[in-house]
Amino acid sequence: MEIEYLNESNKKEWDNFVSESDTAWFRHTTDWQKYSSCCRFDSNTKNFSFIVKQNNKIQAVVPLLTEYSYPEKDFDCFAMYGDYTPLPAFANETDVDLTKVFDTIQDNIYNIAQENNIRYGKFIIDPLINYNYFHDFAKFNFLTLHAELKFSTTNIVDLRLDEDSILRKMRKGHKAAIKQALKMSGYRVEIYDKTNITKEKLLKFKEIHKIDAGRQTRTDNSWDCMYEWIRDGYAMLIMLWLDSINDYVCAALILTYKQSAYYGSYGIIDSMLMNGHCGYIIQWEAIKYLKSKGIEFYETGDNYYSEIVSDNDKKLHEIAKYKRGFRSLEFPKITYRVNY
Repeated sequence: MEIEYLNESNKKEWDNFVSESDTAWFRHTTDWQKYSSCCRFDSNTKNFSFIVKQNNKIQAVVPLLTEYSYPEKDFDCFAMYGDYTPLPAFANETDVDLTKVFDTIQDNIYNIAQENNIRYGKFIIDPLINYNYFHDFAKFNFLTLHAELKFSTTNIVDLRLDEDSILRKMRKGHKAAIKQALKMSGYRVEIYDKTNITKEKLLKFKEIHKIDAGRQTRTDNSWDCMYEWIRDGYAMLIMLWLDSINDYVCAALILTYKQSAYYGSYGIIDSMLMNGHCGYIIQWEAIKYLKSKGIEFYETGDNYYSEIVSDNDKKLHEIAKYKRGFRSLEFPKITYRVNY
């Protein structure tokens, strides 16, 4: 087995492999690594991502970034923008003994950890990869003997259903909000993808997001990455215009890759506009658009069931409750923490 670290010369080869692998989603791409590397204002992420080859053929790609965790100020963990690193993606068909591939990956990660004083790593089986791989995770899980496993859930809208069925599966309050919003006038929903996106529209979303959050939560470079995703066909921007304001009042960015989508970011200048229904109409129009593009699964986000001990916990509970209201499926989310 040969190890080849990710660099500019093999970047295209990496992304081509990810696009073909059933065990990879957008979070395996170099685009996501670039975004994760530049989001934090206080971090200079180091990239140790590598390829495993046999006879010059890729057998696996391994996303692997290091960053520091608070309150430490050194590079002490494997993570991606404070979040989980997706497990390696593998070739769909191979004559190579997978055990050898797993051993090579595990040994190299361990060596990187030892040489760079890494204390722990955070890994996840991406919920939007091929479902057969997900359900058979035990045989792919090279971390089992070394990791603390955590099982939670995420919310997915099954876009294979017809629109009426999707609406019926929503929480009663969500259905009512969407139906009420559809009866209103004086607004329009605009969707921007690779065919019509402009930098000005993305910057308008950035402005809305900053108003909503009360500050800019990520770097300018990370917003450039999001524009590139839309331009290159890996995301869409959906925006709501109100005639009464004569401006855009809310927007959402949704990642789209292969047959799946992920609710990435949202912002609104005033949550009480349209009687509080702006987000609902944005989501409903997004669902219809994604269906029209052949997307089958739309992940709206994680559930959050931890004890409420702070205002931030309360906020996370409310966000999770909102996202659960749209779902067709509650899907397992399996994460691992590995201590070195």
